[in-house]
Amino acid sequence: MTRTRAALNHLWPTLFLLAILAGLILLAWYRYPFWQFGQSGKFSLLLILTAGFIGPALTWFVYKKGKRGLLLDLWVITLVQLAAIAWGSFSLYQNRPYFMVYTVDRFEVLSKRDVDLDWITEPKFLEKPFSGPVLLFADMPADPAEFQNLLREVMFEGKPDLQFRPEFWKMYAERKQQVLEKSRPLDDLRNARPDSVIAIDKLVKQHGGDILQLRFVPALVQDGQFAVILNSSDGEDIDNLMIDPWIN
Repeated sequence: MTRTRAALNHLWPTLFLLAILAGLILLAWYRYPFWQFGQSGKFSLLLILTAGFIGPALTWFVYKKGKRGLLLDLWVITLVQLAAIAWGSFSLYQNRPYFMVYTVDRFEVLSKRDVDLDWITEPKFLEKPFSGPVLLFADMPADPAEFQNLLREVMFEGKPDLQFRPEFWKMYAERKQQVLEKSRPLDDLRNARPDSVIAIDKLVKQHGGDILQLRFVPALVQDGQFAVILNSSDGEDIDNLMIDPWIN
């Protein structure tokens, strides 16, 4: 077997593995519109891609028919490559969007690492769909004393803000009417973003063609932002749009 043939024999299984990972990342872990990656995510992706192609390159470099210890060299290359890909994949998995919490006037997308899981007492908060995060609502304390206590903890004691505190969470389905009341008509966003009219009209067409039946709420995710599209009749989250959602 030639050196090139050996490298190609290493490359094809590697490409198959990378294709499976790409499917998981883009369709489950970071599906649209959660494609933005933080610095750690970008490093993990770079590590996966580098390991994926360095492995076959090293095979080409060390391969020589009849070479003593060749099998050991190839095993070491393969194990190091798989370890790097596994580490990068696990890092992406750990940091994937897990919770999408509505607070005050927006959604914030959080990973498990953003939240102290020991404070989660409701198992349903961890019942993440295969694709997309768990939808939650951060309930602002109604009692003035509790509200003041929350402000003191956040401002002076360095404790996490409302959206990071599971003790204030409710399932979105239980509070979606409150979110709907604070949402804005999608037509307002269309008028404020003339450069995105085509994308908005396409989304409207996909959901019945009546823009008056759709509303939106801003959302923040890592280094990006998008608009969460709601059905105006029941507040159901029906779609997302990659657009600057902050308008006057």
